[in-house]
Amino acid sequence: MDIGTLRGLGTLLVLLAFVGLALWVFSPRRQKDFDEASRLPFADEPESLDVQRRKPDA
Repeated sequence: MDIGTLRGLGTLLVLLAFVGLALWVFSPRRQKDFDEASRLPFADEPESLDVQRRKPDA
C-alpha cells in the first residue's frame, strides 16, 4: 500500500463522514431538537417582560 492509496482512503473516509453528518443535520426527525436548541440562548430571560409587552397598562 503506497501513500496515494492511503490518501485516497482518507479522502473517502472524510467524504463518508461529511455525507453522514449532513444527513443527520438535515433529517426531519431532528427538527424539534434543533428548534429547541436554537431557543436556549433566550432561556434565562424572564417571561414577565414578554407578558408585560402584551398587556396594555390599565
